[in-house]
Amino acid sequence: MTIPTGQIFVIGDSHIGLGNGADKPVTDWLERLAAFKPKALYLNGDVFHYLIAVPKFRTSSVEKVMAKLRELVERGIGIHYVEGNRDFFVKGSFVEKAVTAIDRQFEIAAGGKKYLVIHGDMINDKDWPYRFWRVFSKNPFMQIAVRLVPGGIARKLVDRVERKLARSNFKHKTRLPVELMEAYGRKRADEGFTHVVFGHFHHKLVLPAGDATIAVLPAWYESREALMIAPDTGEFQFVKI
Repeated sequence: MTIPTGQIFVIGDSHIGLGNGADKPVTDWLERLAAFKPKALYLNGDVFHYLIAVPKFRTSSVEKVMAKLRELVERGIGIHYVEGNRDFFVKGSFVEKAVTAIDRQFEIAAGGKKYLVIHGDMINDKDWPYRFWRVFSKNPFMQIAVRLVPGGIARKLVDRVERKLARSNFKHKTRLPVELMEAYGRKRADEGFTHVVFGHFHHKLVLPAGDATIAVLPAWYESREALMIAPDTGEFQFVKI
């Protein structure tokens, strides 16, 4: 298919590895994307297998991805980084120097439509154990503790976690929480949103939720697909670049 210039793109769950060379698939993809002169790119969480945005946890793969994102921003492309469940302490970190903005969610206005881009791991407001874990693992005290870990131990930790995660396939349960997605979409429709774009679940899906439409992104690391939004009409489709 022909991809017009000036479109808005959203990808989720690229799960880039932290080892040498793991950056190449995504940096190559970003270069291909740049050729279409997109208006903006939204990274909907979990850009890396995990990212502890503290300098001593940086690897060459992290450095190269950040450099490519910064290059695209300098070429006039807005890069918006949505914090996912595998992103730690990204606000106020070196990541901010590589992108246009970092937040837990972003709004996109396009052709009279209003999109909400959010990772999706927090849609179950009854899952108290997970919510507790997220608050516990991402609070300022944990950030201070992480900063106190000696550099050598930090790198060994990165290597150990990387090997463990590399052996997993990152598949979520076959049973998607469709009812929770629909309920969340209806709630946000009451706030004026016409579309909600989730990452996190790794299964491409489009479903109605009252007056809103839910779009679930496929995992980029598997599909290389992006959601493309036309700024003039607000219509969307999934594309490969």
